[in-house]
Amino acid sequence: MPLLLDNLIENFYEPVGADFRRSYARGQIFWTHISYSREDLQLWRPTGLDPSQTTVNSFRIEPAGKDAFKRAMPLYIPPLETNEELIVAKAKRRPVILLSPVPAHPGIPDLRGGGRIYRRLCVVVPIYSLVDRHTEELKYRQPFLDKVRLMAYPEFLYLPQAPGVLRYPSYARVSELQAVYQPHLEPENLQLSNDIRSILQGQVIYLISGVYSGAFQIYREQLLHQEDLPE
Repeated sequence: MPLLLDNLIENFYEPVGADFRRSYARGQIFWTHISYSREDLQLWRPTGLDPSQTTVNSFRIEPAGKDAFKRAMPLYIPPLETNEELIVAKAKRRPVILLSPVPAHPGIPDLRGGGRIYRRLCVVVPIYSLVDRHTEELKYRQPFLDKVRLMAYPEFLYLPQAPGVLRYPSYARVSELQAVYQPHLEPENLQLSNDIRSILQGQVIYLISGVYSGAFQIYREQLLHQEDLPE
């Protein structure tokens, strides 16, 4: 049996501390709503308008056509410009890892009627369970799980159970990192250990720049270059 990441590193997690509700530490785990990524783009399109043709009474779902984001008329209720659309989306409450806390306010006032400069946005990596909560069976074939634990995929990071937070073995989908508003984050008194946080940071750097280095490279090379790796 080859050595796996969770055999190589003993502690994946550590407590944040008594101030965990206000710390927003890098590597800390939170809960928030995360939208599902959709390959097929669908839109909410108005089916009933008032006499002014600007207020919508009803909608229907339509696949995005050639007129997507370039409609002929704006809407006032709900407000929608001709280059905007109401996208059909579904979200689920799930755990996330905080990568980047909210930046400091630049102290520059917004221009009246102009764009908004400061947004209380954090960058997070969503966490997905490897086990179906209804059947308690694996969602994926065992060879995939083994390769995730070997760090074979730079875009995935294996995460073992964390009592009270992660009920099942899970994995962070690093390639799906996204921005969320800080007020939507529900903090847990749990964060990645220094080693795992360094690996995750290395994965992010590798995915956005192609630079392969640091803890990510060291641990990954050690795991992938074993004599008894599965085929």
